[in-house]
Amino acid sequence: MPNTFRFVRWVPKQHEEAAIRGGLLSHNKSAMWIFDLSQAYRPGNNISRGAILIAFTVDKTAHDNIKNGTTIDFENSSFGGEAAHPNAVIIKKNEPGAYGLGRQRQGVTNLHCTTGYATKKEVAKALGLNEREVADNYKPRTGWGR
Repeated sequence: MPNTFRFVRWVPKQHEEAAIRGGLLSHNKSAMWIFDLSQAYRPGNNISRGAILIAFTVDKTAHDNIKNGTTIDFENSSFGGEAAHPNAVIIKKNEPGAYGLGRQRQGVTNLHCTTGYATKKEVAKALGLNEREVADNYKPRTGWGR
């Protein structure tokens, strides 16, 4: 098993630098939605258009916190909204690989996280393209990382 794992999130270009600085913390005190590229879920064009893919490299502690911690299903009749579950990870059965980290869970997870830009390979995978097909508007200001 690897020692680090990656999750990603699309962020509007105008907020990319703040997202890198903020790490795995929501700017609006609600759940922060991230996804795992090794699973099926991919956000639609409305989310990825005009956005930059931010990558969160987490250690095993954070990975286990996200994948194996307390979860609540978004479709559950007792869900009651994101704010009602600050210590949980919100999941959606129809979006395997998407995780909504409750506000309280974000701080602990962020202690075990490094935030940066996704690689071109990761962007291609998130968009369902090969690397040659990724348009330059998805490239971070700092260029493609490795």
